Amino acid sequence: MSNSLLRVLLLVWVLGYLLISCGSLVGGDLGGGLVGLVAGAVLLIPWLVGVVILGALVWITNPRRR
Repeated sequence: MSNSLLRVLLLVWVLGYLLISCGSLVGGDLGGGLVGLVAGAVLLIPWLVGVVILGALVWITNPRRR
């Protein structure tokens, strides 16, 4: 159960970052796109740390196959 929850959380973490940093540019709002791009640049390091931590937790909680 915890592995599946962590996988979903990792997916939300990755897609949420992409939505914040690139969502306005894709929508065509250039002014908001610049704000999103700056926010994406500021949040890049914490996002990478989160991806590494969540990825490690998914790997650790992965059930062992026999």
